Amino acid sequence: MSVKNYQKFYEPLNAVHSADFHRCIYCGCEAARSDFIPPIKFIHDWRDTNSNADFISVPSCNECFDLLKNENIGTLEPRITVLKKLLEEKYKKAIRVFNHWSMDEIEEMDTAFQISLKGGMRLGKEALSRLHFAGFDYEVNGSITRVAKPQREVFKVFDQEFESFKEALAFASETYQIKKSRLSQLYYEHDESFDKAVEVFHGSIKEKDLKS
Repeated sequence: MSVKNYQKFYEPLNAVHSADFHRCIYCGCEAARSDFIPPIKFIHDWRDTNSNADFISVPSCNECFDLLKNENIGTLEPRITVLKKLLEEKYKKAIRVFNHWSMDEIEEMDTAFQISLKGGMRLGKEALSRLHFAGFDYEVNGSITRVAKPQREVFKVFDQEFESFKEALAFASETYQIKKSRLSQLYYEHDESFDKAVEVFHGSIKEKDLKS
């Protein structure tokens, strides 16, 4: 049976607001095709059992579709979660460049290095925007689902608050004299806390001083 013949088992998911028409449900980019949930290649795994599955088709960009095509997931929300992880893994180097470098620092580099870093900055910024995309209000078979706006994320460095990891990292690095790469590593190793990262770093410095 062809893909077109299987499509009759799926209800289309449509954006409620015109501003969201033709947007990828996963990342907010321009939609280019439909992603079937569960994927048509796995349809018999779901139709021949009593397992729950959405059986909906959602607007997707080509990249999100390709990343998810081998994921045998039958409902939308877990599929979104897996997609975000796959995107984050794919663009982790670009995200690292965006978070760890500033344009002022890049301008001090030679031309070839500037081109490479600026490209990474743009890609990392775009990737973070896609990762933070919260979806949109949608309708399936007459039933409307409202998507809550994401809560404002706050990154704290002791008594200071920042709206992004990049800003918090730059502040903590300059204030406490720790290289961004080392500080970022300590942040993730210690409960994603800048406070703990700073304390651990300077604790290790004091320990080395006492031994010397």
